[in-house]
Amino acid sequence: MEKGKVDTIEKKKRKKTQRSLLRLLVLMLIAAFCVFLYMERGNWISGVENKIEAIRQNDGVLAEGNFPLAMSGDNDYQAQPLGEKLAIYNNSYMYIYSVNGEKSDTRQIPYTKTIMKTNEDYALCFENSGTGFRVDKTDGVVYEREAENPIITGAVSKSGYTALITESNNYSCSVYIYNEKGKKIYTRNCVERINEISFDNESNGCVFVQLNAEEGDISSVVRRVSFEKEDELWEAPSLSTLCLETSFTDDGRICVIGDKLCAYYNKKGQLESMYTYTGTLLGYHSENGRAAVLVRSDETRETNLILFDGSAEAPVVVTVNQSSSYVRVEEGSAYLMSSDNVVSYSFAGNAVATVSLDYAYERFIKQGDYLFLMSYDQINRVNFNE
Repeated sequence: MEKGKVDTIEKKKRKKTQRSLLRLLVLMLIAAFCVFLYMERGNWISGVENKIEAIRQNDGVLAEGNFPLAMSGDNDYQAQPLGEKLAIYNNSYMYIYSVNGEKSDTRQIPYTKTIMKTNEDYALCFENSGTGFRVDKTDGVVYEREAENPIITGAVSKSGYTALITESNNYSCSVYIYNEKGKKIYTRNCVERINEISFDNESNGCVFVQLNAEEGDISSVVRRVSFEKEDELWEAPSLSTLCLETSFTDDGRICVIGDKLCAYYNKKGQLESMYTYTGTLLGYHSENGRAAVLVRSDETRETNLILFDGSAEAPVVVTVNQSSSYVRVEEGSAYLMSSDNVVSYSFAGNAVATVSLDYAYERFIKQGDYLFLMSYDQINRVNFNE
């Protein structure tokens, strides 16, 4: 045999031997790794168990005694937290309940189409498209007034200041501000329609959102005013969205939730960050500049909870139960309701606690360590510890 052919055969044998040794080495490494996992099974199983236990499971047992609270009549009732109690509007009456379901007061609200909004210790009730409005606390009525023109919407601050947006004879609308005693302290007439207003943290001023329509597209313009100055402090650049809600961060910046995006402005009205979401908007809420938005993707059909912790620079996106339909931001957490449970999330996107539901409720109120679960004709209560 020629020398060249012998060398070729020897090379093939060596390569085959190397491949066999390599396969044997890989198999030995896999076997060693499996033995290691088996020997350490106690540690890694414990770690998984600890991770599961970190999501607190509440028992979901409905409270008894005064619960459920029965709601009557054909009109939709409204329920909001008021101080450490609950304010419930139903059939032209405001009822004040303790968290244990004990009724402490009943007050008649003689308006038609009443809207109730609360902020800590204060409740604002106004007549939608009417002129009557009033401010209440848990211990009684603070004041009652008549607006000069039909009311479009309103807001109440933590200090008891009231903002009303009303119709106007000569303008698109007017803004009226009342202090905690019901004295009118500020008026502004606007040439464009306003659909949202919120107070700053000290009730020294507010932001309101003006709507514009150009070629069928709606845009929103945020304006900032001080109640001590006639001229507005600033006007922000237009956003290509329908503004739905605004709130102030603890350091005085502004969060804007729209139907297409969420944006943050600094104290000078400059756009800091913006995040555009695509899909169908299912729910939203904000508190102290933290925002939670629930969106169903048109492409993937997934339902996503988008969390904004004071900025839209890099929001946290969590894929959630497709039946999720209602979200609230309370006490620095986001609470998400689906058809069979409520889950609380940190703004880092971690599930913190959950409770299973045996009934498909419409919405809920978080008050202390309780969830008040609202269906069309009654309110139940479950424990929710985190």
